[in-house]
Amino acid sequence: MLRLNIERTDAVVPPPAWALNSRAEVWHDIQGGISAYAEVLGEEHWIHLPGLASFRFSRGGGEIAATVTSGAREELVLDAYRRKVLPMALQVCGREVLHASGVRSPAGVAALCGPSETGKSTIAFGLSRRGYPLWADDAVVFEVSGHGAQAVSLPFNMRLRQSAATLFDVPETRGPTGSSNDALPFALETAPLVAVCVLQRADSSAAPRVTVCRLSLVEAFAALLDHSCCFTPQDEERKRRMIHNYLDLAAGIPIFSVCFQTGLANLPAVLEEIERVIGESGQTN
Repeated sequence: MLRLNIERTDAVVPPPAWALNSRAEVWHDIQGGISAYAEVLGEEHWIHLPGLASFRFSRGGGEIAATVTSGAREELVLDAYRRKVLPMALQVCGREVLHASGVRSPAGVAALCGPSETGKSTIAFGLSRRGYPLWADDAVVFEVSGHGAQAVSLPFNMRLRQSAATLFDVPETRGPTGSSNDALPFALETAPLVAVCVLQRADSSAAPRVTVCRLSLVEAFAALLDHSCCFTPQDEERKRRMIHNYLDLAAGIPIFSVCFQTGLANLPAVLEEIERVIGESGQTN
């Protein structure tokens, strides 16, 4: 179990950057701002979110502790826990995490990878309107064994940009999807991970509306690593296992490049192609 325990304090949380371990890893957002600091102190792993909270957990522990200032809003702490901290805690404990949204098909889970603001959430939500239930938004957690890759479900808040929310006539933030209980087992539900689509926006208006191609093993492995998430300050053995897990994933399931013209007017064509890919992947796995 990974139970969230919120501890309130009157101190400044997290501490100023200069007070942190000099080996702390700095995580940046898409605008280049600092979104978090990560560090390992003894057996404890820490994630500091400026202006909100400091989270700590250990590899063998059953709790994620959040230290927050007395005035911090609990819903923001819970959202950060679900979106940023819990996936990283699971990665430290042996799972892997893709920066991806995910949908469920009859055969299993299809992950939609891509840089921030590529359209992962919009495409996943569009597929959900076509009968593919949402599985994840922003982080697809999975584990690799002799039986293949299994995606692990976690609760999440679905976030859409305003234009997409207007198109679908829904709120920009919906959730949490999945269990709202924050005393979580590692695997609320598992399903085979049957395909990964690596999303990319076309860099020319002359390019086709949508282009789909299956990547070679070398290309697939590189693409998966590009979209992998990990708690960077970790030991060499964990890094080796991570590389092996992604090699096994690249060799075990189809990985596709999906390049498309931007704009919501092109969304139906993108959904058609990805739906075709998901259907074909289910037949071959």
